[in-house]
Amino acid sequence: MTFKERKTVVGYDGSRSAQAALDWAATDARRRGSEVLILHVAEWGLTERPEGGGLPRLGPLEKASRAVLHDGLARVRRLAPEMPVTLESSLSGISRSLVEASCSAEMVVLGVPESRTVEGRVLGNTTATVVARAHCPVVVVSPGAQPEPVPGLPITVGYDGSPGAERALSFAAERAAQEGVPVVVVVAFSPSAGAGHDAQALGELAVARVRRCFPGVEVSHELTEGTAVPVLADASRGCGLIVVGNRGRGLMAGLLAGSVGNGLITRSHSPLAVVH
Repeated sequence: MTFKERKTVVGYDGSRSAQAALDWAATDARRRGSEVLILHVAEWGLTERPEGGGLPRLGPLEKASRAVLHDGLARVRRLAPEMPVTLESSLSGISRSLVEASCSAEMVVLGVPESRTVEGRVLGNTTATVVARAHCPVVVVSPGAQPEPVPGLPITVGYDGSPGAERALSFAAERAAQEGVPVVVVVAFSPSAGAGHDAQALGELAVARVRRCFPGVEVSHELTEGTAVPVLADASRGCGLIVVGNRGRGLMAGLLAGSVGNGLITRSHSPLAVVH
């Protein structure tokens, strides 16, 4: 149940959503004694595309990327002056760059897409792609999220007994032990015969596993009839972080059946962690 101490990668473009993600990541990494890598993916604009299909001019693009990265660095320095920070620019495409970076990262942190704008729709596709394909946990942070955790708020985890849910439970329990907060295990279930009994058994199993591995962590479980996304979205209202696995059994009314993490990206009221 131990996650390696490696860098937290933050996708940063200077937008409001990216600023919220960077603030959360820097505060979280400072608390855990980790490091931050700020990644800006430069995209070719009209000014860099020469007529006639010639080679693009890298100078203006590199200059603009450096400006975005140093803006991010200054933001981190205000929150964590002594934290080691790495700046990195890529031309490989947003989703591809972030997925590649996740191979050697402890965590990737992204902002919530602002879906009412064209730019937001692009970001939305990017966020969903990274959440689905990353090789490490991905945390998605809404613009209104507080960088500092509110004292006493629990970490909530969706659970269905699958390998993905077990990884999510491990992630949630380890963070709860570090932060000194409770864990709440949420099991969604359908109204079919016997589903409530099965959900009760899953909840008790999850609680027992947390207590065995982290005896100092306060843990409880909640059973809620309904489909996974609305159940977990509602559960996110009263927690500091909500955690789900990237894949599950597809049981318990679809809990963690692969699309739940993406379904929660714009619905969660707290930062969302999707664990791979």
